[in-house]
Amino acid sequence: MQTPQWLHNLLNHPEITDICLNGACEVFIDQGKGLSALSGSDSFHQDDALKSWVLSQISEAGKSWDARHPFIDATLKTGHRLHVTFPPIAPQGILVSLRRTPRYYSRQLDDAQRIENKNAGQKRWASNLNLYEKLCQIVEEGQSLIISGATGSGKTTLANDLIAHIASHERIIALEDTPELAPNHRHFISLLSRPPNADGFGEVSLRTLLKQTLRMRPDRIILGECRGAEVLDLLQALNTGHHGALATLHANSPRDALRRMELLCLLAASGSIPLIALRELLSLGVQWIVQVKRNSSGRSITELWKVEGREGETILMRPYN
Repeated sequence: MQTPQWLHNLLNHPEITDICLNGACEVFIDQGKGLSALSGSDSFHQDDALKSWVLSQISEAGKSWDARHPFIDATLKTGHRLHVTFPPIAPQGILVSLRRTPRYYSRQLDDAQRIENKNAGQKRWASNLNLYEKLCQIVEEGQSLIISGATGSGKTTLANDLIAHIASHERIIALEDTPELAPNHRHFISLLSRPPNADGFGEVSLRTLLKQTLRMRPDRIILGECRGAEVLDLLQALNTGHHGALATLHANSPRDALRRMELLCLLAASGSIPLIALRELLSLGVQWIVQVKRNSSGRSITELWKVEGREGETILMRPYN
């Protein structure tokens, strides 16, 4: 089943980041200022039409749906991310969450086009231009950076803008669960994790990908999102000569970001690594943490902190002014 024209238009709208369908008739969109109901009569109107479209999309993505898999996470041919929840888990009907991702840039851009795309990042973060320019400097100098924020706060958008400032000769390898990063960079490579099949086999985790990445001669390692045991391997890599990494993380503040990374490392090590040793890895491996937030006026960079080392069991941090 082809994508309806109204939905096709939404997926190609440059200001829309998220599209949510609560059943066939309710459509909500996010243009950077929170979800709002779509005005007009654009919707699937009938549950059967929505179900037909969803099943066609997950089939093209190589996924299947049955009672054992009431949740589906897939990537559309256009590169956008699709998540579906089926009844009876969702008693009100099929729930669809679409995350728009940038289209992949041409790797053959001339210098003028590359400058234009870099300037687009400056316009996007104009309300925090001094912090954005400092972040560009941090990335260009090869310092490690963690981008912290809530869902939809602009972490991936900021990461894409910053990666474009890495020198074109550097080899960048990104590790992601879904292909969301699409930076303007000539030597950008993305590796995707893979969940296990219906029989429980074939899983490729981010931790496995990270170990393989270290054998692929990366200049920069980008972790699409820190959420599991791969954080411990990333910190070890940062402490053994792999500089200039960039990662995103769900956290409410820079200090909370460090605490969450610490917790993920403890879980990965099953308590076999002393806390003081983990904090040493964190204080040496992570150099900067930036916080992004979404409010009524849009997305913004709110805080930038420098990790200054460790004193006893405390990791020292200083805000950038």
